[in-house]
Amino acid sequence: MSQRSSSSTSSETDGAGSGHRFPRIIGRYSKGLPGPHVLVSGGVHGNEPGGLFAVQRVLEALDARQLPFRGSLTGLAANRAGLAAGVRYLARDLNRNWEVAALLDLLRRDPERDLPEEREQRELLHLYAPLLADARAPLIFVDLHTTSGDGAPFACMGDVLRNRAIAFSFGIPVVLGLDEVVDGSMTGFLCDLGHIGVGVEGGQHGSPRTIRTLEATIWLALVTAGCVAEVDVPDLIDLRRHLAEATRGLPPVIEIRHRHVVRPGDDFVMHPGFTNFQPVHARQVVAHDRKGDIRAREDSLMMLPRYQSQGEDGFFLAREVSPLWLAVSAGLRRSRADRLVRWLPGVERDEARHDHMFVEADRPRAVDVFHLFGYRHQRAAGERFVFTRRRPDATGIDDLPPAIRALLRAAQRAPA
Repeated sequence: MSQRSSSSTSSETDGAGSGHRFPRIIGRYSKGLPGPHVLVSGGVHGNEPGGLFAVQRVLEALDARQLPFRGSLTGLAANRAGLAAGVRYLARDLNRNWEVAALLDLLRRDPERDLPEEREQRELLHLYAPLLADARAPLIFVDLHTTSGDGAPFACMGDVLRNRAIAFSFGIPVVLGLDEVVDGSMTGFLCDLGHIGVGVEGGQHGSPRTIRTLEATIWLALVTAGCVAEVDVPDLIDLRRHLAEATRGLPPVIEIRHRHVVRPGDDFVMHPGFTNFQPVHARQVVAHDRKGDIRAREDSLMMLPRYQSQGEDGFFLAREVSPLWLAVSAGLRRSRADRLVRWLPGVERDEARHDHMFVEADRPRAVDVFHLFGYRHQRAAGERFVFTRRRPDATGIDDLPPAIRALLRAAQRAPA
């Protein structure tokens, strides 16, 4: 069984700035067999329609070939208003404010007062709520993006073990910590409910290669999830070769070390020529704003330099992660050694919230230790730091905290 919808706009190769009108549900594909539900979203930023063109291609290929399929695939457009206008957002970034408290506040308000992105968020919650409430196995969310600057593609994920199989199946660099340093992301919210959430940055806006890259990651996600067999995927060898060529010579895993936040009135300007994974040196000038030059804090890799007018992320700095570190972290987590973190010197657990750890500020090595166990969100709390992590496990609504259950039920009751 398949259902597909088409955008009512111009060709795939149109760049950012051209409007594209998409239905909320791009299409669905299922043969009625048991299996995982894979949801592929695109256009959470309205100037990034490439992911939606990619999922359209996959749905069309599945429909034309009537491939054997276990589970279901749903493609959905996130920021439809932004997509129609061809801009990143109209009022605020749709990939923010997905914290439970903010969502409950949204659902309590009169929908007539919604800003454009709040309207989109409300509609997405109505779509997600029954799926999340009824889930007895992790749903698989793949969120597709493109970038204003040129550069190689990469995957990003919340640092929980259940995300690794999908993220590493693409054969492109995986970025750890990006989902944690950006507060209130959509995939972060879904991952905290115990589901699988992986983001893909496919390349530069408007490039046909970018659409091909994103199409390849969708197919590989479906193979890894067990929805389709490798032998049934058209051109799978060519798709893998395309991804390998796009990322040749790049580290397989990196972690975010610094995020430069852009605030209104900063007059932020990124210096030209930077691309993803480009090495930069400590004290190198990479941008400027009204206060003067902005320099790299350490020898690192440039990520997501902002070459567009909208957005609060100026750039990120990252460093390579050893594959051995990944293996050690997986072993420690599977053995439940994370239960010992609270007993480390200078560490105190919040007894009301067991995944919140207070650490004395004079213990710099604690950062690396906490990263081993997925504690990547860090904020200051007086003379200490608080480390938190994505929820490591959950199976269905009955295992969710009361606030989450209330949110999902409110989303199902509230007017769309």
